[in-house]
Amino acid sequence: MRRRALFVFAVLFALNVQGAGLDAPEALTPNQPLLGCPEFSSAATPAPDRDPFLQRMLRYAKLALSHRVSGLASYYSTFFDGRKTANGEVYRNAKFSAAHLTLPLGTWIEVTSRATGRTLRMRVNDRGPYAKKFCLDLSQAAARYLGVDRAEDRHVDIKIIALPGEDPLPDQEVGSAPQVATTVSH
Repeated sequence: MRRRALFVFAVLFALNVQGAGLDAPEALTPNQPLLGCPEFSSAATPAPDRDPFLQRMLRYAKLALSHRVSGLASYYSTFFDGRKTANGEVYRNAKFSAAHLTLPLGTWIEVTSRATGRTLRMRVNDRGPYAKKFCLDLSQAAARYLGVDRAEDRHVDIKIIALPGEDPLPDQEVGSAPQVATTVSH
């Protein structure tokens, strides 16, 4: 929860800097406060257009606003093992994958179970779930790892970490302690 709050704060802060028309740190004098906050100076704030990591985070945050990124998760039945997914891959219950109704196919996401606190990185390779109360369909292996298959609370939080064709963002956010997460490539 703390990582999510830091992420949201960073995105809001960066959007506020962009909205204020501050394109580069040179736009302010060293003694001028940044956005009315005397604690922050322009030397401590990187320019949003020069930091590719920050730009990606902003892009993903904007994308997340138009998609459902938290809610209940379900998982595939064994009936679908060996069948093709929406992007043409063969679905396997033993591999980590997810289905989302609106995220672009091939998007890398980081899913965190609220009940267990476990986090897993995987790719969206299918469409679904088609029941309105669910926001994400997980493979059986992913549901088992996250504890969604047996937990009473099946709520998950989804964080976009890469769009199709991009490498996923690093495992940890700036200033946070290293976290253990599983990354799976298909």
